[in-house]
Amino acid sequence: MTCEETQKSFSPYLDDRLARVVRAGVDAHLEACPVCRMELAQTRSLVRSLAQLERPAMPSDLAASINELLLIERAARRQQPTGSLPVRALRWLEPRLMPYTVGAFASLILFIGVVNALRPQFRVLRELTIAARAAAVDESLDNSLFEGGGYDVTKPVLTINPNGALAALIQTPSRGDDDADDMVIYADVFSNGSASLAGVVQPPRNPRLLDEVQEAFRRTPAFVPASLDRRPATLRVVISVSKVNVHDRSY
Repeated sequence: MTCEETQKSFSPYLDDRLARVVRAGVDAHLEACPVCRMELAQTRSLVRSLAQLERPAMPSDLAASINELLLIERAARRQQPTGSLPVRALRWLEPRLMPYTVGAFASLILFIGVVNALRPQFRVLRELTIAARAAAVDESLDNSLFEGGGYDVTKPVLTINPNGALAALIQTPSRGDDDADDMVIYADVFSNGSASLAGVVQPPRNPRLLDEVQEAFRRTPAFVPASLDRRPATLRVVISVSKVNVHDRSY
């Protein structure tokens, strides 16, 4: 046995509560270790000194003193003003609501911290979602309404109004790759052929292109009436507009 193990066994050793095998190990260590023998002697002396101490007697008037103090405390509470009903209600609620209030405040701080930490990930996830939606739209845009105009619509096929402002905008020739621009939008097409912008999947590089498409929607019906196309009265379509020349009309 080590010195530490032996010294931890001193109390049951002196009380004769050790098993025979353990007590034999302690005896063997004590025979070889003078330090533990000295520690054991000091412990035995302390135990004997404590055993010789007299047990303090309880004062005879202890119970009477306690009862007197309780009566004084009760009388002091009775003399205190009770306060109004809201004050008493607040005193009753304060110890009960305080733990919940602290917990809710700590949870709010933790939530704000987590949201701020995840904000860059949310931004990346939003950008990836937009890119995935745009890729899906590009794969589904296989029905061309204008050959060479760069205007595609997903099924069902719609017929564009050849005399409308949107047709004139699409037929505007581009001056080169520097003037080319692309965008993908959602549009609601109604029974009379008019359309309204519902959302933007892929915004154009030049915001003026989006403004001109919305202006074309407002000026004239973009498509022929539903009765001519044999399509539903109201339809939401995905429209890809590409290589459209956006003129600067500021002059």
